[in-house]
Amino acid sequence: MAHLTQNPADKERFICIYPIYINSKKTLAEGRRIPAEKAVENPSCPEIRDVLTAAGLNVYVENKMHPKEWNKDAQFRGRVRVQVKQADGSFCQEKFTSRKAVMFYVAEMIPKLKTRTQKSGGDTSSQQGEGGKKSKKKKK
Repeated sequence: MAHLTQNPADKERFICIYPIYINSKKTLAEGRRIPAEKAVENPSCPEIRDVLTAAGLNVYVENKMHPKEWNKDAQFRGRVRVQVKQADGSFCQEKFTSRKAVMFYVAEMIPKLKTRTQKSGGDTSSQQGEGGKKSKKKKK
């Protein structure tokens, strides 16, 4: 079935970005669409929404799941729809001329979010020593 409308400003014509597209933990076969070295570890829909809203794009989130996403947790749920073109066919912003450009931008900006920088800096007390190992004695 063809698109219901030809107007690029309609919400049905916004591009879709699933978190799986920019997840560095996924392989290409599992749905990642950008190189692993540029991807982000476990991105979420609210993070993608925040980055694109701050960039000045028209964004909304849908409660959908990517077909290749096997994890049903709320963290992995969601799809972000982004308006890239205006009604006259021109781009909303010149730096976002394709889906890939939007994905690369999101993957670059998510690690700079306050929520990401605060989480990584707080956990400095990693395990030291043996942990829970018990020494076994030989039976006589």
